[in-house]
Amino acid sequence: MGGSVRIKWILWYLLMLTGCGSGNNTSAVRYYLEREATATTQNRLYLEIKGEYRPSFSLSGEGFTADVALDTIVGARDATELTADQFGSVEITLSLYQEDNRPYLTEVLPWKSSPEVPGTPEAYFSEDASADAWVYLIVPTSRGRNVKEVWVEGDIAEGGGFYDIPSDDQVLIQLSDGDGLKSLRVRYRNIFGTEGATANLVIARKSKPPLNCRALPVAPKTATGLIRTRILADNEGPLAFKVEGDVQTALAYRSFTDQTDEWIELSAGEGRKNIKVKIRDAAGNTCPDVPLSIVYDRNFRPGALRIEGDPIWTDDPLVTLLPSFERLEGDNIAMYISGGVVDDEQTFQWIPFRERLSVSLSPTHGTRHVIVQFRQDETVISEVTTPVFLRPFVMVSGTGASVQVIPSNIIGLLNLTLEGCAETYLRVAYASSFNCTPTAGAATITYYLQNGTSLTRSAAF
Repeated sequence: MGGSVRIKWILWYLLMLTGCGSGNNTSAVRYYLEREATATTQNRLYLEIKGEYRPSFSLSGEGFTADVALDTIVGARDATELTADQFGSVEITLSLYQEDNRPYLTEVLPWKSSPEVPGTPEAYFSEDASADAWVYLIVPTSRGRNVKEVWVEGDIAEGGGFYDIPSDDQVLIQLSDGDGLKSLRVRYRNIFGTEGATANLVIARKSKPPLNCRALPVAPKTATGLIRTRILADNEGPLAFKVEGDVQTALAYRSFTDQTDEWIELSAGEGRKNIKVKIRDAAGNTCPDVPLSIVYDRNFRPGALRIEGDPIWTDDPLVTLLPSFERLEGDNIAMYISGGVVDDEQTFQWIPFRERLSVSLSPTHGTRHVIVQFRQDETVISEVTTPVFLRPFVMVSGTGASVQVIPSNIIGLLNLTLEGCAETYLRVAYASSFNCTPTAGAATITYYLQNGTSLTRSAAF
C-alpha cells in the first residue's frame, strides 16, 4: 500500500442467546482506505475480517458513491469501490453492526483527491562538497505542503528509493564510496501518489585536503598598512581563505578558485606584523596555516633603481640600468625613464617593465640623475632616482700668479687632495673653488669616494 492509511483493529465479543443455549463468537476487523489521498477520483475500502463472525456494515456521507447503496446495511465484503463526485475532500462514515443490526462502531474516514503534480525539485545540498559519505539534501518548502517524499537515485550507497521528508526539510543521504563528483537524480511524490519531473544534482566527495597552499605577499614591507597577497593552492573545486593575527579586522572565510589576489589590512601602527593565512576546500579539508611576517614602514618604496656596478662616476655615457619593482607574476607593470638621459626609444615614454636595459646619459659632464616612474595598469605607484657623475674633471680659471681651481662636485665624495699649488689642500672637504698659486705645470686633484675608491684628474695651468 502506498501512502499513509488509517488502520483500525476492532475486537469484539458477541454473546448470542437462543432457546437452545448460548454461543460465544469472537472476530477481529481491520478496515482502511486503499489511500487516504488519491490522484484520481477512485478509491477502495477494505474490510479484513478474522474470525467466524462477519459483521454487516454501512457507508454514508456526501460527495461520493460506492458499489453498495449508501445509508444501507449490507453484508460484509472484502472490498468496496468508491468514486468521488469531483476532486476535493470527502468524509466517509463507516458503521459496523452486530447480528441484531445494532451499530457497535462508527468512524469517519477522510479522503482527499487531486490531479496535482509536484514541481521539479529545487533541492540542494547543505554543502558544496563533503569530506565523508554523509550529506544532507535540503528540500525547501517551495515543494508545496502536499509533497512528503523525495526519490533519490544515482551515486548513493544503496539503490534508489523514496525518502520521507523530515520536518526540518533535511534528508540524510549516504553517497557511494570513493572521492569524485557524485551525480544524483531526485523527484518528488505527493500525498496523492503522483510523481513529478526529475532534477539532476551533483556534489563532490573529497576526503583529501588542498596541496601546495601558498600566500605570496607582493613585498616584505608596506608603506600603507595594506599588503596585496596572492593566495593559491592546488585543488579540484572551490577554496576559501581567511586571515588571522595582526590584522585590522578578522574576517570570515571568503571563497575563491585556484588563486586570488587580496588586500590584507594590517593592524594599526608601524612595525613587524605576524599573520597567518588559513586555506580550506569546500569539503572543510584544511591546509597547514601559512605564516607571513610583514613590516609596516611608511618610508618603504616598492620600486628601486641601480646602475650596473653601482658606479659613483663614469667616463662612458652608455650605462646599464637595473630597475626593480615589487610585483606578483602577471602584474602589468610599465616604467617611464627620464632625467639626465638622451631621448630615444626607451626614454621619455612608457615602456613595459624590464629588469635590465641600457641608456645614454646626457653627454655634457656633471651629475646625471636618472629617474624611473613605475606604473601598475594605469596607476603610477612609485618614482625613484639614482645619480651618477659623468666624466669627472678639474678646471682652472684665470692666469698669472694666482688662479682658481674648480673641482667636480661628485655625489659620494668624502674629500679631496689638490696638488700643484703653493697652498696645501690635503684631504679637504669639497668647495666650489680653491685659490691656487701654481708650482707645477698642472693642478691635480685626487677624489676620495664613499665606496672606498679614488680617482685622479688634472688640468694644465
